[in-house]
Amino acid sequence: MGKKRFFDDRLKYLSFIQNTGEKKAISKKIYSHIAGLSQNKSYLRVLDAGTGDGTICSNIIKSFHRYHPYTSLLLTGKEVSYEDLKNTLEKMPDRFVEHPNLLVTMSNVKFSELGMIESSNKIKDKRIKKFNLVLKSDNSFDFNSQISGSLLGNFIKKNWGIEIDKKGRTSYSNPCIIRIYREDNERHLEQFLNNDYKNNMYDLIIASQAYRAASSVKVKVNNVIGPLIKLLNKSGKLIVTHSCGGKSVQEILKLAFKNKEAFPNTAKDIIGYLKNNPSKDNNIYKFSNPVSYYFGFRNSPAQTVTELLGHNTDAKWANILYVGQIPEKDILDIEANSKLFNKVKKTIGDSEKIEFKNEIFSIIRK
Repeated sequence: MGKKRFFDDRLKYLSFIQNTGEKKAISKKIYSHIAGLSQNKSYLRVLDAGTGDGTICSNIIKSFHRYHPYTSLLLTGKEVSYEDLKNTLEKMPDRFVEHPNLLVTMSNVKFSELGMIESSNKIKDKRIKKFNLVLKSDNSFDFNSQISGSLLGNFIKKNWGIEIDKKGRTSYSNPCIIRIYREDNERHLEQFLNNDYKNNMYDLIIASQAYRAASSVKVKVNNVIGPLIKLLNKSGKLIVTHSCGGKSVQEILKLAFKNKEAFPNTAKDIIGYLKNNPSKDNNIYKFSNPVSYYFGFRNSPAQTVTELLGHNTDAKWANILYVGQIPEKDILDIEANSKLFNKVKKTIGDSEKIEFKNEIFSIIRK
């Protein structure tokens, strides 16, 4: 059995986000950045560079309405997964009721292609598939019926596919863009729909778990961070948050896989690389100091419920493997070694508190 890409394993991903408080922890770290966006603009552009199940994306809109209730929000979400696209869209009907001045744009293209998706007809000789959904009415029931309806559904089924190359890298089968907005707000959004406004860069970009933790600093910068900072508006900010293990998590992984380093570099390493490998415009960026934050498994009321929800030792083991992005072959090897595997499970079972650690930092265009 070959190596699996961690974000392609749906069951492990869903188990992790259901069993841990990561989404809530990340959202809390983002709110202050939403509050700090300019109060003097008629519209603000925000990019969620990997929506996942849509929880953070939905929380972005909620907090935006709290701090900028009368400002138009142009929110772009990048997501290659068909299932995650559907999960994200399912969370949108209520958001269009609360914040009518909302344009949601979803795309599946690469980070380096996000800057051209709205103003091009083709990417790499592939015609961009476009769909505009204009929401009629003014309530979430009707909005939900339209967002989950057959018109958009058929477009997604036909075009939002995934291709995997010989190296196991995931990409789109067709470059796609979906725009969703309210009909009664169309006149406020016309310039953005026609792409005839001067600046289509972003005021805020959120990159949450946008790369593999085990990737080199160079790969993280060249494939993700580099392309994203080029999309920043003047005074725009990129927020980057990623896993870096945590003491208890790393102790368990080191016990199980003593020769493997699941988290070989940190935010400090990434910032150092950016500073020491300057490009012609590198001096226009300012870097914040990285901050660590923690989250654990969700509390459960009783053992029966715990087992039902998957909070037992086996589920915790699976979630630790997920955050460590351990290849399937290595997992099969240790589970075949009953003596070592039992030792690992005992360590998990005896642990009073297993805590995950993430880092967050920002890059601001000066």
